[in-house]
Amino acid sequence: MLKFRIGWIIHAMEHALASRGGDLPADYLYQMSPSDVKKLLLDILQPDEKERSWLNRRHLDGSLNRTPKGFYDRVWQILERTAEGIRVTEKHLPQQPTLSDMTMYEMNFSLLVEDTLQDIVQPEYRQIIVELIMVVSVMLERNPELEFVAEVNLDNLVKDAFDEFKKDKIRLEHIEVQGMQDFYQTPPTGKRGTASYLMKAVMNTLLEGDVRTSVDDPCVIS
Repeated sequence: MLKFRIGWIIHAMEHALASRGGDLPADYLYQMSPSDVKKLLLDILQPDEKERSWLNRRHLDGSLNRTPKGFYDRVWQILERTAEGIRVTEKHLPQQPTLSDMTMYEMNFSLLVEDTLQDIVQPEYRQIIVELIMVVSVMLERNPELEFVAEVNLDNLVKDAFDEFKKDKIRLEHIEVQGMQDFYQTPPTGKRGTASYLMKAVMNTLLEGDVRTSVDDPCVIS
């Protein structure tokens, strides 16, 4: 968490209260004692993940801008292999002059990434975008000969992943999914975890020709 966004922290606290159940008034948070507010704040900042559903985890993590270790380095590594940059919610993170003007480890780059993600309205969706970035990074890391030709549109990749998720729900469980709540509730790992659908969406993009082999690829014949 690079920035403390007070409004989103309050939102996360309200969400944590609502997720505990009970018919609480909308302003219940503001009626709590200072010691109870402190306990609630510590609870969301240091949550016991095992007691939360994946939907709630993603909501809190997205509200608090939580990211995995090395996340910003991963974004940098994707930019190195994406000439047209990364796009999400109509915000564009260009490869240049970003890589020329900044370094991987400087705070300004991390803040630029945060700024790129800040217009995402739904906390759960923001966290799915974070998971997708990690998936893209791992796939490029495992295939060092590949790089993207077109910009990486993260929204399109999530849409493709969700479409495959819906198809599997109908085919395997005969359930027609309307919104993305079921997707947000699904664990990232496992045979039908969100990571598997995100990975499939990225792979399909690679196979559709939106990538090129690096000039350093030893298998390329010049």
